[in-house]
Amino acid sequence: MSPRDLRQLPPPLPMEIILDEADGLAPGQQAAYILPHHPSPLLPLLQQQGLDFRFELSGDGGVILILSRP
Repeated sequence: MSPRDLRQLPPPLPMEIILDEADGLAPGQQAAYILPHHPSPLLPLLQQQGLDFRFELSGDGGVILILSRP
């Protein structure tokens, strides 16, 4: 799974892309996104969709958001 790099997109486009794609995740599927910073406003919306998420450092100052549907 290669993360999709959303760092160059203007807000709120990264959040809209993540929410749209997360809605289509089937149970057991994962998706990953590289973001410029920790997306605090997005997290409650992901929780409402019943998604699990975790973060990794991208190594260049950003973060990688990894989503999964249980």
